[in-house]
Amino acid sequence: MKSIVEANISNRTKVFVRGDLDVPIENGIIIDTTRLENMSDTITFILEKNGHPIIGGHMGRPGGVYKKNLSTKQLTSYFDKKYGGGNYELLENLRFNKGEEENTEEYAKDLADLADLYVNECFSTSHRNHASFIGITKYLPSYGGFRLQKEVTTLERIFKKPKRPLVVIIGGAKIKDKEPVVTNFIGIADYILLGGKVALDWHTEIPDNLMLPVDSAENSMDIGNNTMDKYTKIISQAKTILWAGPLGKYEEDKYFAGSKTIAQAIAKTTKDNNAFSVVGGGDTLACIEKAGVRDSISFISSGGSAMLKFLAEGTLIGLEALN
Repeated sequence: MKSIVEANISNRTKVFVRGDLDVPIENGIIIDTTRLENMSDTITFILEKNGHPIIGGHMGRPGGVYKKNLSTKQLTSYFDKKYGGGNYELLENLRFNKGEEENTEEYAKDLADLADLYVNECFSTSHRNHASFIGITKYLPSYGGFRLQKEVTTLERIFKKPKRPLVVIIGGAKIKDKEPVVTNFIGIADYILLGGKVALDWHTEIPDNLMLPVDSAENSMDIGNNTMDKYTKIISQAKTILWAGPLGKYEEDKYFAGSKTIAQAIAKTTKDNNAFSVVGGGDTLACIEKAGVRDSISFISSGGSAMLKFLAEGTLIGLEALN
């Protein structure tokens, strides 16, 4: 993909920035601004080039109709404070128009007519065949933003040139999403540690580097103590670590022990063994937050499903569209 640094941005060049605006809001207050902050290098770069960023994105799943609680207008105060009112434009939730998720040519053209250039700065939704990722690139010179490029190069580092041992930890509830990733890493990783419902539902090949829990907590809602010990010892040797998916029903404290132990082991190995650790997915991020180790992780991917798809296939439809 072409980098935004290659874009011809000058006085008042209008740049459509497809951002990641899907942030949690309660009573009009943004609870976590991480996704918005991830865009800052790109937007600042455009402003420094005297360009005019037009920020578009989505919040939630409104189904093609207006919903006040999913309006991006709630983000105006953040962007005004960050970049100054009048220096940018913030579009309304793109998913209020059915043409976004249906990737209609008409809507893609409407979006393209707003700008001179297009920049994708939303890795987390780049696996979707939507107008603001796919259709719009047919009509505008298209580039990858700084954060998007960092996501790609970081994840490529995991499966192309990892420092070894490479330990991959896969959990969660949806084996359909995780099985392709596990299958891909069987030939790459030194160890793959399974947990959660993914481990319970794993009924295919079990090669030497694929580890299943040796015991579990009550009702199989968490991994057991022996599994925690086994997994912790493996993690402690790692030089590269990838974690996607909790090891149990972490939302309930009595089933959080496994995920907490793994989170702490990753944080310790990152520090003590100078390991490179990557965590992705909303539930996994919630685990490291709950365990209090977020700041000890080397890289937190903004993608959940997008990260898994990229790790399984090596690309995403939204990245291909930039080419």
